Amino acid sequence: MKHLERTLFGLVLALATLATTAAAETAADTSLDNEVENYLAANEGKGGNPETLRWYWSSGPKAESGDGNFKFALGGRMMLDMDFRSGSDGYDNSDYTENNVFFRRIRLAASGTVYKNTIFKIQLDFAKSEVALKDAFVGLKNLFGGSFLVGHQKQPFGLDELTSSKYISFLERAAASNAFAPGRDVGFVWGRNFLESKRLWFRIGMFQLANDQGQQSGNGGWGFTFRITGLAIENKDKDMILHIGFALTWQNLRADGGTTRYRARPNTGTGDRTIDTGGIDASDELIYAFELAFRIKAFHFQGEFFAATPSVDAGDDPTFTGWYVQAGYFITGESRKWEQSKNGVFGRTKPSANFWTGEGGKGALELAFRYGMTDLSDAGVVGGEQDDFTVGFNWYWNPNARVMFNYIYADITDGTNGTGDLSIFSIRWQFDF
Repeated sequence: MKHLERTLFGLVLALATLATTAAAETAADTSLDNEVENYLAANEGKGGNPETLRWYWSSGPKAESGDGNFKFALGGRMMLDMDFRSGSDGYDNSDYTENNVFFRRIRLAASGTVYKNTIFKIQLDFAKSEVALKDAFVGLKNLFGGSFLVGHQKQPFGLDELTSSKYISFLERAAASNAFAPGRDVGFVWGRNFLESKRLWFRIGMFQLANDQGQQSGNGGWGFTFRITGLAIENKDKDMILHIGFALTWQNLRADGGTTRYRARPNTGTGDRTIDTGGIDASDELIYAFELAFRIKAFHFQGEFFAATPSVDAGDDPTFTGWYVQAGYFITGESRKWEQSKNGVFGRTKPSANFWTGEGGKGALELAFRYGMTDLSDAGVVGGEQDDFTVGFNWYWNPNARVMFNYIYADITDGTNGTGDLSIFSIRWQFDF
């Protein structure tokens, strides 16, 4: 009960803080990109021929009918990773003392709008031995002032989880986020922006727990998830934002008693999980998270705290926790894009001068640092504890290509292969559109 009380208190605190958004200092954005976006939005669906189709490039191939009622976009990503690993004598796992080369992601996607208010997205991943379904949903715009989606999609939970892998500052999301964020399932989601400035964002959904192919049969688990976020500060003259948020998910694992599991790797995309609770017999689980993000010009910061409490079939209910903090700075002066109107997450970085275009540009250069802790041991469950830090350097050749370098150090206690430490140096070659 004390964990539920803390959750409710946290929710009240988050809502009270978000209420200050209307009073925060705001200035007009007069950038050329913003003027173009405002013009297109104001003239959408006016005066064009609905039977014509215009193709153009905007960080990827897109098409639009003359009246703006039909829109189509192609997307994809290729991420090739190289890992160079070493471990202490006390950590007995050859999986983390061998080097690796692997495709972390190879995806193709199509999305768009038809007949002005019907939206869709289909995204498949081909990086592993079988095709994995990522996004596959259809929905309606402007339903009760927001958007309604149904299909296989991400549950609205977590800043790090909802930020696209194309735009995260490190090769992998934080270990705590991977351990606790629910990820993709099949369900319904409704969400909208509030306030005239669209600075308060809310989404809620109900989900059937499904596998990577979006399938579930029998008396499968289900649950609901919601996330509320807002900009407590938005000063466009100073290029500054302060974002806060809260998310909660409750899952009914199975009416006849099911299992749940929490696990994570040491911030790499392949290999065994270094901390792992194994299957826990439980009827339901409650997971919540607080999030914070800050940006001022070339500097950006974000952090999250997670807690998960499964209702176990026997014994005391354990509570597992995790958190991370990270910061980044663009040496070349760029500012990390914020996408409030979409999901309240960070977006695509566009270098001030693209690399190797004949005009002397060197692209965008970013330094980043992250520290995190994930504790999966409590009430008789020994899943292990992991403290890790990551130092990153990212070189953006242009808006669609970058090279990422990460050095990862993880200190593991009572992990799946004992107690010890790991060092990993990783490189990613990335192209996306």
